[in-house]
Amino acid sequence: MGLDSSAELWLRLLLVPELKKVHWFRLHQELGSPEAILGASVSRLCKIAQISSEMAEAILRGPDAETLAREKDAVAQTGAELIPFDHPRYPENLRRSSAPPPAFYMLGDLLPDDSQALVVVGSRQMTQYGKMTCQNIVAELAGAGLTIVSGMAYGIDSIAHESALRNGGRTVAVLAQGLAVRETAQRQDLRRRIMAQGAVLSEFPMTATPERYHFPTRNHTMAALGLATVVIEAGEKSGALITAERALDENRHVFAVPGDITREMSSGTNNLIRAGATLIRNGRDVLEELKDQLGAILRETAPAGAERRSTPAETQLDPTARAILDRIRFEPVHFDLLHEQLADTGIGFGPLSAALLDLEMKGLIRHLPGNLYVAGTG
Repeated sequence: MGLDSSAELWLRLLLVPELKKVHWFRLHQELGSPEAILGASVSRLCKIAQISSEMAEAILRGPDAETLAREKDAVAQTGAELIPFDHPRYPENLRRSSAPPPAFYMLGDLLPDDSQALVVVGSRQMTQYGKMTCQNIVAELAGAGLTIVSGMAYGIDSIAHESALRNGGRTVAVLAQGLAVRETAQRQDLRRRIMAQGAVLSEFPMTATPERYHFPTRNHTMAALGLATVVIEAGEKSGALITAERALDENRHVFAVPGDITREMSSGTNNLIRAGATLIRNGRDVLEELKDQLGAILRETAPAGAERRSTPAETQLDPTARAILDRIRFEPVHFDLLHEQLADTGIGFGPLSAALLDLEMKGLIRHLPGNLYVAGTG
């Protein structure tokens, strides 16, 4: 997709590494357009943005011709679209934030209802508890008609996108790298599916690799896109906590899922709750808390306090299989422990082994190395 002359002026600003968001925002508030910014004098830029003359000169000089041509070529080859600050599809939540990017690149599309979005983040090193909790919460949120925003990282982020897609919802990925950076086949497939039911966004140049300093910037943009942020699982130093902090900076609600106090991956979320984040057990808790803000967009969901809905395969289980499945949920459990726990129910070794095999064949549990069993298929 080619760039018109106006978009190219925005691109020139985006490719000036010296131009930080705070400086650009001051310039835009005062001057109103990239044409006016690029047509201003060095002294005026210095006064408005409170920057040095060297930085002002870099802004007016812009990127060299080769860099600009390479960027335009990458945009054209990927089919990306540049969405500048004054574009009708620039998200209003982001436009009104304290640190909106001058422009961002987009694959896929943003719709008006994507303003009703929730950010879902968590650890890359998720546990089975975190994975299944994320799947269940996002299924309820997406089922209620909300767009799910996350960072497409490994772990909770990817599970959030996958669950939204699986439940027919819309989802938006915000990247800490350029859209032209090569991905693994698995991540490329996820990106393709997100584009079909949402959008993939980046405020970084097309070929920019994911540098460490990109992530706080990306997390702030992500937090600003949503009406609230949900932290599923996070250690004490997780990047998800930065997203939560930026959400608070933007006066957004922060929700957190409690976890085992002995596990590192729960320490961050437990600390958030201790500091004042709203504890949630499921997606319905989030919907109830935000019902006045979300208004008419919400589709009908299960009533608050309802049990997790059983899958069709679960509804056909006999009492023995149901009793066993109830003991196998978020964390792997050893066969011997299951045998011990079920001893008082009259389920012996043989029936237990047969029922576990049947549950595995139905896709309700997985058999892991070490004779461990865990719920779910993947």
